[in-house]
Amino acid sequence: MERIGTAAAARAGGVVLACLAAAVLSSAALSPADRPAAKRTAAHTAQRPGAKHRPGPAPSRTPSPVGRVATLRAATPAPTATFPPDYRVGAVFSLAGQPHHYCTGSVVDSPHRDLVITAAHCVHGGAGSGYRTGLGFAPGYRDGRSPAGLWRVRTTLVAPEWANSTDSSADVAFLVVEPLDGRNIQDVVGGNRLSTGHDRGPIRLVGYPRNANDAISCEGTAQPAQRRGVDQLRVFCPGFTSGTSGSPWLADPNPAGGGSVVGVIGGYRNGGTTPDVSYSSVFGERVQDLYESAVALG
Repeated sequence: MERIGTAAAARAGGVVLACLAAAVLSSAALSPADRPAAKRTAAHTAQRPGAKHRPGPAPSRTPSPVGRVATLRAATPAPTATFPPDYRVGAVFSLAGQPHHYCTGSVVDSPHRDLVITAAHCVHGGAGSGYRTGLGFAPGYRDGRSPAGLWRVRTTLVAPEWANSTDSSADVAFLVVEPLDGRNIQDVVGGNRLSTGHDRGPIRLVGYPRNANDAISCEGTAQPAQRRGVDQLRVFCPGFTSGTSGSPWLADPNPAGGGSVVGVIGGYRNGGTTPDVSYSSVFGERVQDLYESAVALG
């Protein structure tokens, strides 16, 4: 079963999501006291210097939302970065028409402090297709509100292997998000470290089902799994239905919700065939190169 939400499903959940614009505006007034409180170290990390760059496909450029959707951007984050680490995970929105969330993403540490990681199939249709546009990201989305603001996606980037042949071992994407009220997203909610070379061990899986207004999480153990000759990671975590594509796999999690991103729901069958077993592309040199290409776009 694919984990990406569909437009039809989003319309079915429209009763709740129709209130998003008003909810985002009201959430800006939340004080820190009103906000809700909030799995092994890899062989190398996203800050590895001197890695060879691979040329990627032309990234997408997302136009500014217009009309009624533009009011969503009016949410103002807190004046200081006081949000707990669990706000680094959020919902990926389509801002076209009736705004709705359909995938999950998470903020990763980067030099320009503006990167979100998700699954490639959330933002690009694969071979013979192209990039989705008009996207937004709501870190810490909960109770139908976006207390840390709704951030417009400026650029999205997938690996050539996904763009040219829908290679399930390259089901990873990075989003470059615009500043909001003069601040970068990592300055507001922080960022989790991106780690590669991690192929097993305890993780926390966090994601947003498409018909829910709060995140779900699960403690599980990542294990190597080979599907159709392609190396994947697999974890047993019940309830990760459509909308959880792109959910981060967090190694070395801390009680407040942070950790190192070692995978995202995607890969085999866009994340798996049941909501109880999820897959991820293996994070290796390809993901490292894609990260560095995304950093260069910041």
